[in-house]
Amino acid sequence: MVSKAKSKAKTTTKKKVAKKKVAKKEAAAGKSAKIPTWDTIMPLPDNPETGETANDYYILDCEVHVMPEDYRRFIQYFPGTKTFEYAHKMCNWWQWIDHRTGKPSAIHPGMDWNIDKIIMDMDRSGVDQIALMRESFIDTSGDSAPFSTNQHVIDAIEKYPDRVIGVSNVGPFSKRKTKDILWELEYLHDNYNFKFSKFYQPEDCPINDRRLWPVYEMCQDKGIVAMFHTGITIRMGPTRYTFPVLLDDVASDFPDLKIVAYHGGYPQWEELVMLMWKHPEIYVSYSILLPWLMRAPHRFAHMIGTTIQIAGHDRFIWGSDWPASDPHQSVEAILKLSIPEELQENYGYPQITKANKAAFLGGTLARLAGIDPKKNHLKFPGNNKPPTGKTPEGDITRKITARNKKK
Repeated sequence: MVSKAKSKAKTTTKKKVAKKKVAKKEAAAGKSAKIPTWDTIMPLPDNPETGETANDYYILDCEVHVMPEDYRRFIQYFPGTKTFEYAHKMCNWWQWIDHRTGKPSAIHPGMDWNIDKIIMDMDRSGVDQIALMRESFIDTSGDSAPFSTNQHVIDAIEKYPDRVIGVSNVGPFSKRKTKDILWELEYLHDNYNFKFSKFYQPEDCPINDRRLWPVYEMCQDKGIVAMFHTGITIRMGPTRYTFPVLLDDVASDFPDLKIVAYHGGYPQWEELVMLMWKHPEIYVSYSILLPWLMRAPHRFAHMIGTTIQIAGHDRFIWGSDWPASDPHQSVEAILKLSIPEELQENYGYPQITKANKAAFLGGTLARLAGIDPKKNHLKFPGNNKPPTGKTPEGDITRKITARNKKK
């Protein structure tokens, strides 16, 4: 009989050989190929080791920003917009560069962030549906105008009803009247099938500022999923307004409010994990971090493994933070997500299953928002081609649009 140790050693050796072959193939392809652009024809994200592709899962991107260049140009003369240029430079260094080679490692979407380009990028990446939001950054223009508006989101929903789910942003909360904020929140969610609301507090007030309590109350009562920027802020505005620990007050006073913490609260990610242990309705998204973590698999495995040990398997939300990271690579990061045997043995982490990936990529967020992942799952032909067919969420939107036209 072959001992368990020898059998395990053989299995480990086979896995290492397979990984080396994949790495060698990828390296050879990288040397021969030109640097791809966002419209380069590509197959769907996959995991060659397991045979999985993006088509195997319902995928819902929790954070996508629409910011058309022809709208942003109206505020480009404000000196504050220069901080955005620096943020873009640093995102390029952090997210788009392989620090071992100094070469680009992901596809940059260019600078015109309109809905048509977004949908084409999601077709390339096999993403079924997106949670689309306006981008505020209102502080860059001296509080005079944002980078985009909720109307941009409405237009996108009406143009791509099967693919776009609305995310409202009704801030800045410290600079508007509460009655106006609540009216807009209710109007968007009652009239356009918006299911989420974004709270971007660096330009505003702390997450736990009591002026936000009426807004949180409405979100809780209407079942709106609240999404927060957490962790470091790269632009204007104090990071202390977005520390994950501030969610403790919110979740304590609104225990039924569903909370998604963008960016993992990084670098205070462990603090966020402990809050997830304390509060059952706090969930973590690694939006913007996934391409970087994909190139640092042990760091990623530690973060995932620690979160599972403390808070459970079903607390992860997938997102790209488009245009700040490449959705194709972000999907691939989850398809290839695995806890190395060394970390399983030394830290007691469990291995990642297909059911875990299904929840991570879209199942968990769909459950929070009342979306049926099976019925809204589309099939992509690959090579950047769009899927065919309609979705139940699209049917809801079409009915709402038809009703609104009759008013």
